[in-house]
Amino acid sequence: MEKNTKVMWDYKGKPDFINGTGAYLEEKIIGYAGSIVIPLLLAYFIFTSKVEWNYFQMITAFLIAFDIGGGMISNSLNSAKRFYHSSVKKDEGTTGIFLKNKWLFSLVHIHPFIIGIMFDSGNWLYGLKWYILFLLAVLIVNVAPLYLKRPISMLLILFANLLNFYFILPIPGFDWFIPFLFLKIITGHLVKEEPYRKANSIH
Repeated sequence: MEKNTKVMWDYKGKPDFINGTGAYLEEKIIGYAGSIVIPLLLAYFIFTSKVEWNYFQMITAFLIAFDIGGGMISNSLNSAKRFYHSSVKKDEGTTGIFLKNKWLFSLVHIHPFIIGIMFDSGNWLYGLKWYILFLLAVLIVNVAPLYLKRPISMLLILFANLLNFYFILPIPGFDWFIPFLFLKIITGHLVKEEPYRKANSIH
């Protein structure tokens, strides 16, 4: 381990359900930077007429992009790994109980249904296929032993990418969606990893 870092599971401070309580400023900046990348790409798609969405679709697409892009980065932060793989503290309330439950947090990601129905003429079957595959991946990682969770999660992401590229083809404008959804949850949120802090940090 580098001399300027240490593993630390303890944290204190106001609950931060986005980046993890106690996130450094630079961690927050990196997390929020991830949240604007895909919306910028979608803006390019809209202005160059690569997609033809109404205003409601645009708003929905931007919200999904913000959530997936930002969440993918934020979930990988040391502060988030520390926060979401620690027991719920009293001041985190029902929100903490809900978000720290790996199953509940995963179940609310109904994005495939929203995308299929809103952006592909009510294609609920697209949403159903991916939602089932997504929850299957969640189950596999949750029951896997700790020492295998990370490589198994990457194997599942490999399968998801291949399915997205060749079998369950993406909806125009959302080619990025499945790979990043799996990165956000299957590896980012579900895999427990050592959370590092600066060596001089008190908590």
